[in-house]
Amino acid sequence: MPDSPITVLKRLADRWNAHDLDAVYGLMHPDYREYLNGALIKQGAVAARAADQPIYETVPDYRREVDELYADDKGGAIRWRFLGTGPNGLFEVPLASTYRIDGGKIVEAWIYGDPMALARALGLAVEGAA
Repeated sequence: MPDSPITVLKRLADRWNAHDLDAVYGLMHPDYREYLNGALIKQGAVAARAADQPIYETVPDYRREVDELYADDKGGAIRWRFLGTGPNGLFEVPLASTYRIDGGKIVEAWIYGDPMALARALGLAVEGAA
């Protein structure tokens, strides 16, 4: 029997904070899709990991602080903060994500947050830029 959505989402945060990327991306369905503020930005678990790799290199102390987590039999939602030390110093970016989970695998993630705050945290935008 596959893991419940709440177990999958708790494991996602735990393994991400442990920097166990094999386990993180192993939780994703091979045809995983990720949306940022409604726009499809990643398709496929392998492609998602490749797209995320620069984040792990830029922010070696990355972590996810979960503030709230809800789940039902089809998926869940997490209100969380992405924290770490980027090129511009310490940062904390608030985010909210909803997930569709099927058969113990994350099929879709819809992430909502301020793209400029993410860009500043990763050193891709100047601090204070609008």
